[in-house]
Amino acid sequence: MFNPVTKMKLIELIFPRESSADTRSRAVALCETFEKTPVEVPDVPGFVVNRLLFPYLFSAVRLLEETGMDPLDIDTCMRFGAGHPMGPLALLDLVGLDVSKAIGETIGERAPERVDQLIDEGALGRKSGRGFFRY
Repeated sequence: MFNPVTKMKLIELIFPRESSADTRSRAVALCETFEKTPVEVPDVPGFVVNRLLFPYLFSAVRLLEETGMDPLDIDTCMRFGAGHPMGPLALLDLVGLDVSKAIGETIGERAPERVDQLIDEGALGRKSGRGFFRY
């Protein structure tokens, strides 16, 4: 499940090859009782969402590093230009920069230097009161 669990509808389901059809259908039914949308995905690092999401999020940080843009401007562009409910930098802060770096390492995506700097400063995002934004 994804966070916040109460709002996110997706559950990525991963089954070993040996799973029976009954096990798979029961898992899907269980997800549906929680009013979630189950999708069977391959057992690869990051599954689907994190494998696609974190390169995008880190790309936003690299754009910030290269251009010196204001973090709010980058987030505003992606919210209103791409229809995202939250900008990439605010999302990194929500997830936690330390957690985001660990996810990146798991999928083979190196965290940008700015993420490392913020972590070294103890600025981990919302949970510490500061990341790309102040909370």
